[in-house]
Amino acid sequence: MTNKPFDKFNKRIFQELLSPFGQVFPEFGILGEGRRIDVFFAPYPGMVTDIDELGYLAEMTQQPALLEPFRSALLDEHVHECMMKLFMVFADLQREHPTVPVTGKPQLWILAAEVSDRLLNDFAEPPGNDLMEGLYPLRKGLGTTIVAINELPVVPETLWLRLLGKGSTQEMAISDLLMMPESDPKRGLTLDLLVSWGINMEVTEQFELEERRIIMALSQVYVEWKKQTEALGEARGEAIGAERAKRSAIEGLLRARFGEIDQELAGVIPRLMSLESDDYTRLLLNLSRSELLVLP
Repeated sequence: MTNKPFDKFNKRIFQELLSPFGQVFPEFGILGEGRRIDVFFAPYPGMVTDIDELGYLAEMTQQPALLEPFRSALLDEHVHECMMKLFMVFADLQREHPTVPVTGKPQLWILAAEVSDRLLNDFAEPPGNDLMEGLYPLRKGLGTTIVAINELPVVPETLWLRLLGKGSTQEMAISDLLMMPESDPKRGLTLDLLVSWGINMEVTEQFELEERRIIMALSQVYVEWKKQTEALGEARGEAIGAERAKRSAIEGLLRARFGEIDQELAGVIPRLMSLESDDYTRLLLNLSRSELLVLP
């Protein structure tokens, strides 16, 4: 599951958004059972996540949280598996040498692109008037809430959650992201992650036919990202700035394709720097690692 482009995207976005406020553990192992939590978040002692910065994601992470996103339709077995992980975390907290780095009681958030009425009727409590639309808590003692992302209100406070949605929900979130002030660092950071995700989907062809619309939306993100990086060089008309922007774009594409840039890949960068942007982009999207390493 971790090899899928979306799984990499959702883990990275949680890491980037939440790391100022606590420890973020992607693929967190529990009790030696071979099960892993998609993202485990443990807030720093005394730290309060910033609602102005993170919107409703801040409310969800005021205490330790298990975050389990699903881009496919949520199934009964998904809920069972997530709750099994939560119960294992509860058990681990009681052990003399727990692996879970918190002392408080964690909450489980199952984030689903869409949820059927039948599943909600089977698992969730009737929604109360005090809850935001799209949130479906289970019985209080279970410490679990199902989030139907496609039902969340389209407001700034839900942006980071709606980016994890699907179809028109995600398209709208991407449009909202592009409308954010260019000075907001989270905008640029998230554009980088979306570009990497889109490139990975194109390269691995891991997307459904209906998601071709998202690929188109991400192409707009790529144009915006490229304009933003090129602006680094155009700011005062300095050649050194243009070179820095070009290197940044090449390094971003390398990371999107191959993860961390090791010594071998770093040696390819000077050769790519001598090319025009259309040429190096084409090579980075189409050549394998071994082919890139032997570029003349």
